[in-house]
Amino acid sequence: MLNIDELTKTQDKAKPQHKRTYLVIISVLAGLVVLLVIGFLVQFRNNISADANVGNYLGTLKLTGLPEEIKIGDSISLTLSVTNQGQTDIRSSYVLVQGYGLNLSNTLNLARNLSESESGFLRQLNSEELLRFENAGDSNFYWYVGDLNKKQTKSQQILAKVTAANGATPKIEAKYFLPQTKTIPCGMLSLGRCQTIVGSSQIGGEQFLINLVASDKIRLRAGYNFITLPYIMTTGSIKDFLSSLKDHWAYVFQPTTGGYVDLNSGDNASLIKPGVGFWIYDSIGGEYALPSTKVETNINEALTLNLDIGYNQIGNPYPKRIILSGDKILVREIAEDGSATGAIYSLKSAIDSGVLSAPYIISYKSSGGGNTLSDLLEYKALPLNSTLSAYTALTVKSTKKVTLIFPGKEIVAPGDLLSAEEKAKVEKWILDNGLNQFGDPAGTAYSGGTPLIDEKTGQTIDRLDYIVTKHPDRPWNK
Repeated sequence: MLNIDELTKTQDKAKPQHKRTYLVIISVLAGLVVLLVIGFLVQFRNNISADANVGNYLGTLKLTGLPEEIKIGDSISLTLSVTNQGQTDIRSSYVLVQGYGLNLSNTLNLARNLSESESGFLRQLNSEELLRFENAGDSNFYWYVGDLNKKQTKSQQILAKVTAANGATPKIEAKYFLPQTKTIPCGMLSLGRCQTIVGSSQIGGEQFLINLVASDKIRLRAGYNFITLPYIMTTGSIKDFLSSLKDHWAYVFQPTTGGYVDLNSGDNASLIKPGVGFWIYDSIGGEYALPSTKVETNINEALTLNLDIGYNQIGNPYPKRIILSGDKILVREIAEDGSATGAIYSLKSAIDSGVLSAPYIISYKSSGGGNTLSDLLEYKALPLNSTLSAYTALTVKSTKKVTLIFPGKEIVAPGDLLSAEEKAKVEKWILDNGLNQFGDPAGTAYSGGTPLIDEKTGQTIDRLDYIVTKHPDRPWNK
């Protein structure tokens, strides 16, 4: 048997064992608490917007290689570059490109052997990606840029063919995106973190206008073409032009008779003047040479056009885009002999008072059976102050004999008054001042996502028109 002293010694020796057990239990409990705190913090982090750090990224886009002279039908090779101008490395980025008045399909042939994860991979845009652009373009592609370190630049060749309709300005719109990831715990008691892609955010974007030089050719679409020519030409040169057309089918509408006149008959070609709309049919479409003796109408001079009672087919009389101004375009009543009667209106007041109808523009139906004009085309009212491209014709009904007075430079679209040199200055001014593509402070929010669409009328505004209108003092020239 143990005596009291021996029992006391035995208990004293057992005490350190209990202490170690308690310490282990306490350590385990503390570890569980730490894990719970970490789990809470991780879960809290998950609730932070995926876009929280987008402001740290800045990708700038640049297009180079534009020839000095570009015409409709030309094939051109360009270089699109993206540079990381931010303070954070960019990972797994990509660029979406949309061409307007351009066919970019040959670009896709440049990287057919690359996989989706390789830098330089190209493919067409899918339906979801197309929704990131305001308007449907003619051709497009996706470019996987991949990783882009600070101040690093990557480039992609673009092969394009200019297919713009007469008077339209072709352009390339490029948008730079960064996939957004969300960090989640890999398991309840794991300290590891996993990531999943939850969307993407735009970190750069630009529109590049491609300025066409005055062409000696006109491009006709297959089928009916409703056009006007902004040139002063002799009757003989107009006859030569009409005779060069494949189908020899050209007509002008006469409001006095309510019928069409064959322009290939007799001296009817003399009816073609600046601002007069007429019809040409071409079974396959293509380019045709314009008379070499043609003279462009002068935007520095006013141009008048007489209208008869009835439907008149007219058009933009200038070789540049114009604003169909309700205030600056004037309407003057004339007598039977063509002399002025003294009554004069603005285009808006003439329409409001019923002297003229609203102007109507031709819309080509995307599909339709039959061969008549009504099967293939439809007239749509064109709101006042809309932009009208060169070569574009209109229909307007007049209840009186009047003269339309186009005031020249006053109604030319602001962007078309810029020279190629000044357009380059605008782009440099935007880059140097850290502005967005519209010349507004970076981060500016717009109703509808863009300032280039009038939400009331649905009409689009040219980017350069918008910039010049907002900055009439032209700070890029200072």
